[in-house]
Amino acid sequence: MYAVSGFGPSHGNMRPLRDGEMDRASQPHHPVTLRHVTFTYAGATEPALRDVTLAIPAGQICAVIGRAGAGKSTLCALCAGFVPHFFRGRLDGDAFVDGLSIATHPIAELVRHVALVGSDAFSQISGARFTVYDEVAFGLENLGVPRAEMIERIEWALKALGIDHLRDRSPYALSGGQQQRLVIAAVLAMRPPILALDEPTMQLDPPAMAELADVLRSLSRQGMIILVAEHRLDWVAEVAERVVALDRGAILADGAPAEVLTDPRLCAYGIGWPRPTRIAVQARAEGCWAPDHPLPITITDLAAGLRPATADQGAANEQLRALRSLATQPESDTDGSQRTTPAAEPIVTLDAVHFTYPTGVEALRGVSLTVRRGERIALVGRNGAGKSTLVRHLNGLLRPSRGRALVGGVDTRMTTVARCARHVGIVFQDVRNQLFARTVRDEIRFGPRNLGFSPEKVNALTEAAIDALDLRDVVNEHPYDLPLARRRLVAIAAVVAMDTALLVLDEPTAGLDNASIGLLVQLINNLAAQQRSVLVVSHDLDFCYEALDRVVLMRDGQIALDSRFAELDDAQMDMLDHDVGLPIALRLRYIWVSKNRHLGGFTDSTK
Repeated sequence: MYAVSGFGPSHGNMRPLRDGEMDRASQPHHPVTLRHVTFTYAGATEPALRDVTLAIPAGQICAVIGRAGAGKSTLCALCAGFVPHFFRGRLDGDAFVDGLSIATHPIAELVRHVALVGSDAFSQISGARFTVYDEVAFGLENLGVPRAEMIERIEWALKALGIDHLRDRSPYALSGGQQQRLVIAAVLAMRPPILALDEPTMQLDPPAMAELADVLRSLSRQGMIILVAEHRLDWVAEVAERVVALDRGAILADGAPAEVLTDPRLCAYGIGWPRPTRIAVQARAEGCWAPDHPLPITITDLAAGLRPATADQGAANEQLRALRSLATQPESDTDGSQRTTPAAEPIVTLDAVHFTYPTGVEALRGVSLTVRRGERIALVGRNGAGKSTLVRHLNGLLRPSRGRALVGGVDTRMTTVARCARHVGIVFQDVRNQLFARTVRDEIRFGPRNLGFSPEKVNALTEAAIDALDLRDVVNEHPYDLPLARRRLVAIAAVVAMDTALLVLDEPTAGLDNASIGLLVQLINNLAAQQRSVLVVSHDLDFCYEALDRVVLMRDGQIALDSRFAELDDAQMDMLDHDVGLPIALRLRYIWVSKNRHLGGFTDSTK
């Protein structure tokens, strides 16, 4: 747990608070107050926010959830003054932060009262500083914070976000997750009374997400308001004190997390429930959850509410089988068979690959990996483990410093990226660099047409990709006129249409709602059925477990684990848990077995 003291509109004007001390009584009003706010972007035909009335007291962590395009990002931008001063449009109603009218006060004045961390970390790096340490100092310098206090704040922020070991690294030499932690650290060091976070966990690994939750809880106890727009409902359930659900810019539900996150309207409106809630509903049907027991929103509550096994060992194992079936596994696992065999055709082979960047950072250290036809692979690991660097070797964008990378049986040093693109298609974390056409349809057509396919095949592949990612309603829209989540689906569709043997998706669920993630799961299943392979780089372990067969764990530029999910032994699960955590289904199995050790001879015989 990290504690910080003395934040306020400007340094030195607030008594330092001890960790855990409450300061709610000193606030005569709600520092964030919105009354009947409606906002319509310039040129838009529909409001992004509709008649929103919201009051947030000091010291509250308020999470905002909803489908992509529901208005979450707009609400955060409004509270920071970027709406309407930067993002132009018509603003009706009253909006105040710290007693200041958002409509009449410039961002330069509001910034001392409220700070915004957007969903795109890269665009928030100043570019004016050459090290992580100096980047965190940049905002403090502009606020005129005294040097001694500045150093204390920088040190605290670096440690709180787990990036103190990167202090001398260039901000542009960091992984996406490390950059996200950097921009959060830079804003936290400024210690604003009000903090708005838009998708703060988008590129964070599970341990970093837990660390961020600890920091936010500590700050909220000292009076800071934290407004969080987030799609990861499991994380929201752990950290939020209040949840506001939006639908088409209007408030659908507002209340305690246990009430809002189990509200049936969330499913009806396509937002969905946290995984523990969904599993408990299934467990109730399997007899593992009491019918009258409240639905849980966290894994702790889920584990506590699971019914104990019966005294009969055989019946207990039957209950365990039912429990394990609650989380969806890939269809190929249902009978224990493998979709691929050692004789299947290799698409990509990495042979003892080393890679060192010009800055001297050694990102890969002897990586060997083979991807065969029909495989569904999860590539996981902490931020900075080397995952994205490995991915760039799969299509020749990077060439090994030592070792070999074979794509379609050809050494990447002896061929071109264009040739590799016929075998491997990659969708990167930041999809901005992959979108350039004027319409969604033209974007998706570009790849197969550039590969020289016949017009008939280009049309067939384009239309199939449009339907697979549910983009039919926006085919004539400009990709950059779409919400970020749908832009990501456009980028995925554009690469799917290239009909490559291997599709690589780098953090594909970042910013996606449950409905869009469902589309990805179905897409991956369909591709595997066609003997096309999928490799997913992701921190979303539950998505990986539900959609993929094989898990590859990277640690410090090396592969530490390579196994099918269904074949993980206890030591391997311990290793996975230590580095990035376990999917809920695997964690539940551990909990279930440990809860029922009282049964003589009871073992996990379903493993």
